[in-house]
Amino acid sequence: MDNKTITDILASQYKASLGMFRNVIERTPQEQWNTEDYNNPNWQIAYHTIWSTKYYLGANAESYIPFENAITGAESLGGAQEWENTDAGVVVEGFHTKDELLAFINEVENNLQQRIEALPLGENSGYEWYPYSRLELHLNNIRHIQHHTAQIIERLKAKEITGFSWWIDQNPPQVW
Repeated sequence: MDNKTITDILASQYKASLGMFRNVIERTPQEQWNTEDYNNPNWQIAYHTIWSTKYYLGANAESYIPFENAITGAESLGGAQEWENTDAGVVVEGFHTKDELLAFINEVENNLQQRIEALPLGENSGYEWYPYSRLELHLNNIRHIQHHTAQIIERLKAKEITGFSWWIDQNPPQVW
């Protein structure tokens, strides 16, 4: 299998994962969007997920260009690892709307293929805390989207909110 085929598959899986995530954002009721029921409200998990997707599609931490309307510190969920909690003293003020985050997903999707193809899959990830290949970083990034998609769905199901499209495949299978 050649690199072009692999990058096409990766782009397809990113788009499917982001499509599922988009569905969750759209289906989250407004009263659950910025709820104080959790340490990190649903909007912040959504922002963190899209922020991370864009971040890890870059060559390294220094190459990251923030979302135009970024709220300072909102990308951090206060993880246990030092690199997950770089803004420990920052107080997140305000919140992103659904429309802002849907626009952020569009921004990520607009140059997805180019960003995947820009860096050799067999080379180092570019992030010292992920000591593996760029290909494995892409797989990790897709799993991260899926993790937080399921997290928000489970939160909403606990509130008896249902009707999510569990499987979105915007890209029909191709002959590889």
